[in-house]
Amino acid sequence: MALLLHPSRDEDRWLAAFQGELPEMDIYLWPDAPAPADVEFVVASRHDPVDLHRYPNLRAVLAMGAGIEQYMSPEMPDVPVMRLADPAMSDEMAAYVVHWVVHFQKRMEAYLANQSVSTWREEPYVTADEYPVGILGFGGIGERIGRALADLGFPINAWSRTGSDAGWATSFTGLSELHGFLEASTAVVNVLPHTTDTEGLLDSTRFDHFRPGSLLINLGRGATTNESDLLDALNDGRVGNAVLDVTEPEPMAGDNPLWAHPNVRITPHVAGFTLIRSASTLIAANIRRMLGGEEPYPVVDRSRGY
Repeated sequence: MALLLHPSRDEDRWLAAFQGELPEMDIYLWPDAPAPADVEFVVASRHDPVDLHRYPNLRAVLAMGAGIEQYMSPEMPDVPVMRLADPAMSDEMAAYVVHWVVHFQKRMEAYLANQSVSTWREEPYVTADEYPVGILGFGGIGERIGRALADLGFPINAWSRTGSDAGWATSFTGLSELHGFLEASTAVVNVLPHTTDTEGLLDSTRFDHFRPGSLLINLGRGATTNESDLLDALNDGRVGNAVLDVTEPEPMAGDNPLWAHPNVRITPHVAGFTLIRSASTLIAANIRRMLGGEEPYPVVDRSRGY
């Protein structure tokens, strides 16, 4: 019985973490696998689905991150895939969003401009209770972000496919309520996964329903936003500012005009890192569940794409 690790970086640290969590298992770093028949679990940030067919006794693939679109390929073997639902990563992403929401709500851009010309002047701003924030994708990460903002006094709008019963948020459900959700939100935080249903969801038609001058923060997946349409919306004021932690493709092409746009802030997919200590503990717990005959969590629903 063996576990095959395929991290994107920090291989030795990942190996040491899993050796500490699962001392009873043989653990190898890809591609230095033992006999393929020994591999029962693959833990990876990314892995070629065709290669997974080399392991005839594979029981499960466990992702090292929240994104799992790489495992939606029809070439994947018929084994369960587990997403990483790490509260520590959610906390990091919530802090990222709070930073940018407060930055624009309190008009920190104006103060930076004032500083550049040695001007000491208070700027008018909209208070938190009058600055509703919409969370586009209200799963575990989205709810954590919403809770952090709600605790600071921001009204929260929650949009999801099935709706939310969070009493502190106003729920919007399905495509029929998406435009109402956008019209009710001064800032829109996009944490949607990339699926066939969400690809290009934020396009020119959606931007028509943004509050003029509103804020878009995208830290879900770049493919959910039509970047050409976003550029047009920024230029005509339908969107006031955009913070992009994810793009399509990544990294963003050097000649993409969004790089130089004065109302765009770009970070290189750093809103929430996978933290080795907490992630290895959660993934190892799932492996122990399966070894004990219990159901792991959360299992990817391939029909939904997440």
